Amino acid sequence: MDASPLFSSSSSSKVDQAQIQALVSACQEGDMEAFGKLYDIYIDSIYRYVYYRIDREEVEDVVETVFVRVWENIDKYRPTQHPFSSWLFRIAHNLVVDHYRFHRKHISLNEQLPAGLDRLENDPMEWAGQRLNKKYLREALAQLKDSYQQVLVFKYILGFSHQEIAVILQRNLPNIRILQYRALRALRSILEERGLQCND
Repeated sequence: MDASPLFSSSSSSKVDQAQIQALVSACQEGDMEAFGKLYDIYIDSIYRYVYYRIDREEVEDVVETVFVRVWENIDKYRPTQHPFSSWLFRIAHNLVVDHYRFHRKHISLNEQLPAGLDRLENDPMEWAGQRLNKKYLREALAQLKDSYQQVLVFKYILGFSHQEIAVILQRNLPNIRILQYRALRALRSILEERGLQCND
């Protein structure tokens, strides 16, 4: 499966949340056709998330496992707790974590990064608009610790809000903002150590 375009909006943004809930309810009654529709809505964004978190050759297996796990557990989802997308990405996140516990590999980011990450428009040090070399950026991101990579992938690759990231990672909102701030500072430090100067 092609992971491009990597920074395009998810098709789920085009679907009303009431429609999502109707599909989920139908799935909870055993409707496979409804599940197929949910799969079509979320497959691209789940694929992008997994693609940037594990080795490329294992992406499709993990993505398949995500949707198998969703089908097996969809009766446990309760709409009053969190949006379905947050519940879904929590499953994907847990499977990625399990994957690395099993393989004990250092997380790497594969292939090209989306253009949106080149700008880092929300950098607290205000180096918005700075054109970053993708090769430097990709290698620098690969050096960040797991929690920093998580927040940057969700924020800049998937375009999730801080609140959505907080739900998925089971952290409070101030913690997510601090984590993003530290992740961007760490990324900047690595880039500057490699000789890329970022103007404030």
